[in-house]
Amino acid sequence: MASDQQGTYEFGQFTLVPTEKRLLCDREVVPLAPKVFDTLVLLVENQGRLVQKDELLKALWPETVVEEQALAHNISQLRKVLRDPAEDPKFIETVPKRGYRFIASVRAVTEPAPVLTSPAPSSAAPSAMQRVRWPRRTVLAVLAALLVLAAGATAYIYFPRTGPKAARALPAIHSLAVLPLESLSGDKEQEYFADGMTDALITDLAQIGSLRVISRTSAMQFKGSRKTLPQIGRDLNVDAVVEGTVTRGERRVRVTAQLIQASSDQHLWARTYERDLQDILALQDEIARDITVQIRVTLTPGEHSRLTQAQPVDPEAYDSYLRGRYWWSKEGGEWKGLDYFQKAIAKDPGYAPAYSGVADSFLNLGDVLSPREVYPKAKEAAIKALELDPFLAEAHASLAAAKFVNDWDWPGAVDEIKQAIAFSPNYGVAHWRYSHYLAAVGRLDEAIGEIERARELDPFSHRINVALGTLLYWARRHDDALRQYQRCLEMFPDDFGVYNAIADVYERKKMFAEAFAARQQALVMQKDPTVGTLADAYQRSGYRGWVLKKVQILEQAPPQTMQTGERESLLEPYKNFGMAYFSALLNDEAHAMDYLERAIDGRNPEVLFLQVDPAWDPIRSSPRFRDLVRRVGLPESVNRQEAN
Repeated sequence: MASDQQGTYEFGQFTLVPTEKRLLCDREVVPLAPKVFDTLVLLVENQGRLVQKDELLKALWPETVVEEQALAHNISQLRKVLRDPAEDPKFIETVPKRGYRFIASVRAVTEPAPVLTSPAPSSAAPSAMQRVRWPRRTVLAVLAALLVLAAGATAYIYFPRTGPKAARALPAIHSLAVLPLESLSGDKEQEYFADGMTDALITDLAQIGSLRVISRTSAMQFKGSRKTLPQIGRDLNVDAVVEGTVTRGERRVRVTAQLIQASSDQHLWARTYERDLQDILALQDEIARDITVQIRVTLTPGEHSRLTQAQPVDPEAYDSYLRGRYWWSKEGGEWKGLDYFQKAIAKDPGYAPAYSGVADSFLNLGDVLSPREVYPKAKEAAIKALELDPFLAEAHASLAAAKFVNDWDWPGAVDEIKQAIAFSPNYGVAHWRYSHYLAAVGRLDEAIGEIERARELDPFSHRINVALGTLLYWARRHDDALRQYQRCLEMFPDDFGVYNAIADVYERKKMFAEAFAARQQALVMQKDPTVGTLADAYQRSGYRGWVLKKVQILEQAPPQTMQTGERESLLEPYKNFGMAYFSALLNDEAHAMDYLERAIDGRNPEVLFLQVDPAWDPIRSSPRFRDLVRRVGLPESVNRQEAN
């Protein structure tokens, strides 16, 4: 149904305005990438007619040769926006191996034609289909592409424009985001594989020091997003994005990658790859190397070596590893992730990343299990990973954490974290861990610089954003800390821990009414049954009464346990630290010291920051406190000026 006048199309709850490049849903603008929008216009203009794939390809990319994968990606994006499942379509019908048909009823709302000062040659403007001209040189390029596809497993799917535009250099690219690759399997159960491939590509590119690469956590925020690429580019502050698709067969995998300028949504390069599953690591490295070539990044000898040394991996081991990372990244998925990492090791004992996954799992479980139990296991797994692959940045970062938190091996911890950053300069977790080390030894300005670098790489990371607030608080920049914590609540409104952190700041500022409100909000979010009792104590005796009642409740509570899967673990080190904190707030030095000693004996990681945490200012001058600092291994002179 091609319209002979420029106008507006209505179908379902949607309104399409081609002249204004707008799609509305119930009068709200729906963001679409330009090529995706053009695809919709072509289908709507030909409502009811089967539009062949070749027709669409010629109309959408008149001066470029692309594979059908690019068209399939556009259709997939439209289905998401229109909420139109392929198995039961209401708008776009797929005719296998032929093309697509727009099947919804369309109403054309035409606008008056403009007044012409001279007779028009024709009353009907040519449609997008009619304007297409496929140059002879492009036809030859298609034939060449088919020959390449037939000849090998890896083939180009993008050819540069011909003519004067071909000489135009690609724009400078200094920062990059890899958006979640889209699985074309149609099986939700296979999403972990596409997510894992995305993670692997990010990991490879993160090794390049001259390029800023957004970390996985932030990139995954845009999975299934309806935002346009320019919007995503602004949100992540990057010059370009990589997007693509993954198709996995029984023994082979096919990946299509596209490099796109973020600000203009201009396609700069694309390529498709196909390999046997056991060569998947080499495939990932090849994609990363090709991207660096396109954006003209010069690799150091070490970077080039690390991107060319991939060894074959057992497909089942790799599959278990990807499943492990998928679950490890989800809140509460640590145990399931750990189980898959261990299955990967059982299948391929020489696969280093699986041991790194085990180490990361135990580090995450340090929040719910006894630190004395989990950190030695994390250290053991990280050491094994590095025996197999000395250049594995993730394993160096995990080993640094174990040495820092459990061993109090300060020189060993900083050596490992520097190794991690050297091998993967864009690994946000490594910069996050380094900021903690710098803070613990009193180099707070450097620590804040390091955590801000981590946030540049991973702007949507929960732990990095919260850590920035904590470091600002330790630096006595209380108003800056409050502003950062408010940003955290905007991003993570369900985090009760941020409310407790806000209360810490208000207590230092002696704004006790605000501290009480924040503490109570945290208790409400935790569904703590003592919230009413504590509120009554505040009404009777003010904030000091609230703190006294809180200490009494904690003292009378039985030993804290938490059921995690089939494991039960003591949380006493964390309870003891809390008791020490509130005792110090009451200027009860004796009890504060007793509980701090117990927290140190239990290896609570929070004791590593005794010298910089403002909570201990009331008891900092005590000889007993200085003895505790020496027990942890911190020099007594650390941060003396900033602490006072």
